[in-house]
Amino acid sequence: MVGMFFSCENDLETITTVTTTDDTPSEVVNEMHTLYSDSGVVIYEIITQRMEKFEEPEEKTIFKDGFQVNFFGEKDSIVSRLTAEYAEIRDKENQIVARNNVIFTNFEKEQTLETEELYWDQAAKRVRTDKQFHIIGKETEVWGYGLSTDEKFREYEAHKVRVEKQINNNDTLQ
Repeated sequence: MVGMFFSCENDLETITTVTTTDDTPSEVVNEMHTLYSDSGVVIYEIITQRMEKFEEPEEKTIFKDGFQVNFFGEKDSIVSRLTAEYAEIRDKENQIVARNNVIFTNFEKEQTLETEELYWDQAAKRVRTDKQFHIIGKETEVWGYGLSTDEKFREYEAHKVRVEKQINNNDTLQ
């Protein structure tokens, strides 16, 4: 019986060059929970099942499986929550884009915004959408196209709106 032996050597740099494409993330984190603070005070947290960071061709972080962002007020209480089925952080623009089944809730005001796309300008601390939206409040519902609010969804400016107010349990005013 004749035995044959084979040997191979892999050069890691060659493997990386051959297997890395623009679709390959430079960093992947599963089950991520990150806190963002200012002067030791937690401002918001991001929770996601999977984060993928890309450096080329542009710097961005993608949450393909969606994410949840909790915004904190005083005494570490959650004031508002933003969820979406897809999101990406555009590092150079200091912007987060949330898409697909976007829900932004302010727990203090008991109001919820539903839309398909939301832009969060982190530098300006503003959130906006140019898409159709629906806001559900305790006593009113608002539909429209285009909205701008602060990053905790306390007060908002809405465009092209239709408002429906509950008068009593049986009647509505449009």
